[in-house]
Amino acid sequence: MLKRFKNIKPGTLITHVIITLAYPAAKCFRAERNRLLVFTDILSIIALILVAAGIVYNMALRGYFDTTGYFVQRGFRSFSRTGVDLRPNQTLDDYLREARNRREDAFNYPLFLGLVYLAVSAVLAFGVLS
Repeated sequence: MLKRFKNIKPGTLITHVIITLAYPAAKCFRAERNRLLVFTDILSIIALILVAAGIVYNMALRGYFDTTGYFVQRGFRSFSRTGVDLRPNQTLDDYLREARNRREDAFNYPLFLGLVYLAVSAVLAFGVLS
């Protein structure tokens, strides 16, 4: 995973941070009391959701769903109403090679942000408790 840190795109990271922190910040500002406690609670819930999504995305980045994706794609092509088949002679090996090439420069933003948010939430929670 450390090799993939060079694949972080700052624009994408900032977009993910803004989107994932919008709801906890809004709940924090709307709370009448215990704003920091509300923020840490919501942030830890968001972090756990991101970690779960990141685990599934990590499985996809490792190629666990490539074969399934190939057969699902072939199944959808056979039920297509347009009758247009873009890649009729694509073999499973070609599909797996193309999928591996698409995954090479991917970074797992949900898992990374989820772990960072869990750490921030824990630090803030310990700060509130002490």
